[in-house]
Amino acid sequence: MIQNHLLPVAFSLLFFVSCQNSGQGDAVKTAEAEVFKIHDEVMPRVSDIMKLQKQLKQRIAATDSAQEGQNTPSATLRTDEEKEQAMRLNRRLAEADSLMMNWMSNYNGDTLVTLKPELAIQYLDAEKQKIADVQKKITSSIADAKQFLGVK
Repeated sequence: MIQNHLLPVAFSLLFFVSCQNSGQGDAVKTAEAEVFKIHDEVMPRVSDIMKLQKQLKQRIAATDSAQEGQNTPSATLRTDEEKEQAMRLNRRLAEADSLMMNWMSNYNGDTLVTLKPELAIQYLDAEKQKIADVQKKITSSIADAKQFLGVK
């Protein structure tokens, strides 16, 4: 007789736990979606980085050519400063691109299913912060290079 009464309690407990785990699974999926929303926004910008790097290299080469024909120290100084700025912007673009590639190679989404939901969410929160930092560096380096080059 007692066993008959335990069966509904056991089913209720099992139902409660499965609903709770489902809710945690949904939280993990939501957190992962937030991470990839940022990734998906910034990933196409990598092609902008490549185009801008090419333009900066052309500008550096043009600066080198222009410098050969200059006779005044002030013109040489301006040319040197412009070249240094182009080189600095090119390095920032390369760094931003490298950060994106490193984030993608280090992201371990496959392990989410092996982690407890709380740990998976902590991992995803950290990854969200990392990809947000990458996004800021990519956005600012692109904006600065475009401004220098006079590109919209």
